[in-house]
Amino acid sequence: MSRSLHTLNTPPSDTDTLSHCLMALSEGDELLLIEDAVYFTLPAHRHKLPSGVPIHALAVDLQARGLTNATDISIISDPEFVNLTLHCNRVVSWF
Repeated sequence: MSRSLHTLNTPPSDTDTLSHCLMALSEGDELLLIEDAVYFTLPAHRHKLPSGVPIHALAVDLQARGLTNATDISIISDPEFVNLTLHCNRVVSWF
């Protein structure tokens, strides 16, 4: 099965990009929140993300925005991000 890593960097206010990203997600894919997309970890926006798909947030981007609580989302380091890209067949960037 082909496995894709989708990286999303737009804030929750950009509903078009999120919509396109969610439509492209397939079984086995993973979603990584980077840059302003880490705001999706906030309770007010978490419901907009899919269930049943592994979701990660980049630790450095959470820290840069003063965010610390990411319920049901794995927080990963830059080296873990690189490792994730190596274990996926392709990376799709949404911006």
